[in-house]
Amino acid sequence: MIQNQSAQRSSTVGAALVMLSASGFATLPILGKFAYADGLDLPSTLFWRFAGAAVVLWMWMLWRGNWRLPVQQAIASTLLGAIGFAIQSGLFFAALNYAGAGITSLLLYTYPAFVTLLGWRIEGDRPSSPQLVALMLAFIGCLLTIDLSGASATPVGLGLAIASGAWYALYLTFSARVIRSVPPVTMTAYLSTGAGISFISIALLGSGLDFPYSVPSGLTLTGIVLIATVIPIISIFEGIRRLGTSQAAILSTLEPIVTVLLGIAFLNEAMSVKQILGGLLVISSVIVLRASPQKSPDS
Repeated sequence: MIQNQSAQRSSTVGAALVMLSASGFATLPILGKFAYADGLDLPSTLFWRFAGAAVVLWMWMLWRGNWRLPVQQAIASTLLGAIGFAIQSGLFFAALNYAGAGITSLLLYTYPAFVTLLGWRIEGDRPSSPQLVALMLAFIGCLLTIDLSGASATPVGLGLAIASGAWYALYLTFSARVIRSVPPVTMTAYLSTGAGISFISIALLGSGLDFPYSVPSGLTLTGIVLIATVIPIISIFEGIRRLGTSQAAILSTLEPIVTVLLGIAFLNEAMSVKQILGGLLVISSVIVLRASPQKSPDS
């Protein structure tokens, strides 16, 4: 009886942590829009995001004493951040210049469908019936979501958002092959360090690094680092530990829904009925994929 109550309490806490994480990540497109409005450009915004996150995560790891990695894994994690993670974030934030936060977030969530397609192409893993249904839902949802009549979005922005989801799928597929058995928070710290190096390099080679000279821009960047990056990262991993990967992944589909609502509330964004239906289909495809039986990595 006591064990059942303890397990139920742990599951409830886990669900709350995953929803906290999803809500935190959901603020990233909104805060990104605010950063642009404050005069920060893309490389500077992303440098401050990843540099700030790296500092906080490294302090966390040093406090807990789990920062050490074998040299090869440390180099691989840093390079994945400098190339894979940086490109995905760059595509996503670039899309925010041309499309609404809600639309951008919804189209990013096509990445599980792209992961399935990559597994089919690279590994020869033929999709199961539920996976084929999910792919169809994602495809139809994507077509409906990119309807230009409902929101302030351009073909460039929609293309960048879809490219962000496709690249994220490629990044996840590749990183799963390169990095194995690395503690998630530790890996994220190295990834953030690598991404920060990339964006400071881009900023310095371009127009220079923008600093948050005003209070609003400083608060926006603080929010991006803590609310939209560090807290969600730690929360999702703690939630997965209590709840399991599959249930956590399904609950994480709360993220684009929260982004859409925040976009309506704070950015006066509008979506057509077609786009709302398309977004729901994309989210449904993720839930179907996550709920369908997964093959063991060793099979």
